[in-house]
Amino acid sequence: MKHWRYYLLLILVTAGFFACNKDSDESIPVTSSNINVFQAVPGKLFDVLIDTMTMTTELAYGQSSGYHAFEAKRYDLLIRLAGQPDSPYIAGQISLRNGHYYSVFLSLNNNNVPQALLVEDALGGTRVGFGKMRYINLSDSYINRASRLTIDIKTFTTSDAGQDTARYFRRLSYLAATDFVDVPTGPHSLVVTYPDSTLSLNGNGQAIQVDDQKLYTFIGYGNALKADSFKIATFIH
Repeated sequence: MKHWRYYLLLILVTAGFFACNKDSDESIPVTSSNINVFQAVPGKLFDVLIDTMTMTTELAYGQSSGYHAFEAKRYDLLIRLAGQPDSPYIAGQISLRNGHYYSVFLSLNNNNVPQALLVEDALGGTRVGFGKMRYINLSDSYINRASRLTIDIKTFTTSDAGQDTARYFRRLSYLAATDFVDVPTGPHSLVVTYPDSTLSLNGNGQAIQVDDQKLYTFIGYGNALKADSFKIATFIH
């Protein structure tokens, strides 16, 4: 009888151990972080991998992958030529924090060297009657051999009261990533100008519509001094 009691006690203790482990596993919080990739390398298609997981394939010039959710932790980021596992283009480590959003902006500098800009997307609240916008400058343009172009970002709004001009960002250089700022809702023209100037680099500007409490990222890429090269993409968060 003593032996039976011993085995019964052992079984009960063992069962209790596994039950506690089960409760502990269920209490582990699920973490999540989101990442987006924008591609500004002309003439290339890219596959993007997070560790060994494929995030997106054949990402083309001027396209965004959109946000993809991953467990919050450190990863190896690999951007490679589409369909070519042995052709890495850019690689590095990224740390994704729980509840945070990130964007990677892929471009070439003036020497055709690949650049990857990682930015945390601070998607905070907005005021009623306003949206928010930021600008990412992926245009590595030079006025001459020694002088890199910097730009100002303005909006023009025409109403019955006349034309309203607001400068939001000043002297942005290549790879500048601004914070989000409030912009009144409604139609605007987004104009890129020479620094401290009214001389536009994108004609009459790009028509944009700012909706109430929406967040926008505007991404300038290509050569800002060539009308047939310079483009502005819009990403709505």
